[in-house]
Amino acid sequence: MTSSIVIPGYNPANRVPGFFFALDNSRANTATATRRVLLIGQSIQKEKAQSSGFPQSVLATSISDAASAYGQGSQIVRMLQAYRAIDPQGEAWILAVPDASGAQAATGTIKIQGTASNAGTLPIYIGDSVVPVGVSLNDTASVIANNLLAAIGQNKNLPVSASVDAASQDGSVTVHFTALNSGLCGNDIALNVALLGTANGESIPNGIEITISKMSGGTQNPILDNVLIGAGSRTYDLIGQPWTDETSLSAFEQWLNNISGRWMPQKQLYGQVITAVAGTFGQVLALPIKNDPHMSIMPISDSPTDPIKWIGYLVAQASVSMKENPALPIKDLVIPALPPSSLGVFDDLTEKNQLLYSGLSTFKVGDDGSVLIERIITNYTKNADGSPDNSYLDIERLLTAQVCLQDLRDYLSSLFSRVILLQNGSKIPVGVPATTPDIIKSYIVARYSYQCDQCWAQNLEDFEDGLVVEYAGEGVVRTELPYQFADQLWVIAGNCQFIAAS
Repeated sequence: MTSSIVIPGYNPANRVPGFFFALDNSRANTATATRRVLLIGQSIQKEKAQSSGFPQSVLATSISDAASAYGQGSQIVRMLQAYRAIDPQGEAWILAVPDASGAQAATGTIKIQGTASNAGTLPIYIGDSVVPVGVSLNDTASVIANNLLAAIGQNKNLPVSASVDAASQDGSVTVHFTALNSGLCGNDIALNVALLGTANGESIPNGIEITISKMSGGTQNPILDNVLIGAGSRTYDLIGQPWTDETSLSAFEQWLNNISGRWMPQKQLYGQVITAVAGTFGQVLALPIKNDPHMSIMPISDSPTDPIKWIGYLVAQASVSMKENPALPIKDLVIPALPPSSLGVFDDLTEKNQLLYSGLSTFKVGDDGSVLIERIITNYTKNADGSPDNSYLDIERLLTAQVCLQDLRDYLSSLFSRVILLQNGSKIPVGVPATTPDIIKSYIVARYSYQCDQCWAQNLEDFEDGLVVEYAGEGVVRTELPYQFADQLWVIAGNCQFIAAS
């Protein structure tokens, strides 16, 4: 009697008594692709960043290890610190980039004048980090400046170095600040004093005057043509990076695109980039934004928290949300950043709509001053004909697409990695590892049903009706997959049609 049961690796001609069991995993694969992020930023230890000829991505083990390798206070370490503040255990990789050759570092100054007529604390802010300086009665500007210098030296996480001039004839002293990393990003490091105001116990001691010249003069971001090669062939769901100049945005557009980049079918490496940019409403609208479905830019106005830390926070919140469910709206999630000034915050509905229709993302500030993500969209706003196109509007749709396509690929590869392909209608003898397009189609439908159960996709019947799986010859099966990804709830609008009591 012939059996229809095939036991892999077992010779049916065996006559030796015993118990012989094969382990077959072809129907048991429930694994999902590894979820990981990549953080890209500048190092201040060039010999580390360039030890392999060009930067290589490495697994982030600890913040202290990153600081040792790439320099405490560097862009990449500060971005990792911000990321870990929200997602302490997620798999994160680092691509540390050296400063560009010939780049200039941003500089700024704080001028201190006068003699303290009362004791107190002078709260100097570098970015959103407060550097408190104790002030005694009759302290001169020189004493206060040198105490500030000492306090800065004790805070190794600051993105600047500092030096102090000798006192001028009028007794004033100038403290000079220089960004640790050269390039345009240093221009966004804010210098402030008593930022939170007297309501929060911050003020300048009497008799002291402070004059601030903001950070400026930083030039030339890294050239990324060869740098992004260092990311390798690893799949990253989310990528944080700090550069929004035209050259950098063009480099990322080419690196990620659907035709020749990480999203092309032959690579399937995917990745959505999130970055942040400081600036006024007019300045952010003037950015050289590409029509890129894989780039999201968050304008942060004049938030004292610089874009480097915003990027770490944003990527972390998006990553945590994606791991819970990629179709969940990434909204109302806290960014532990200081809010913009009351004049700087983009809180007007017209302004926000203009940002969102320009491919820029938005945040909101709560009554308690907390900063929350409002909506992260991609830079894609129009199709190839130049007509408005919202198909890639929200980042959640791209994240869901990544998960669905990775899941379908892994599922099919576990079933059809080594099989014979026959045309539909062919008779397949029992036990022969062969398949047809119709059989493949049935498995695709089954997996789409599973994805609908996960709330990643929807409308199974429409998918099944529109799915095309055809034999293309030469061992090739082509499919047309009419995916309908899950949507996010953004707006509930209603007409309150009240009725007057009679």
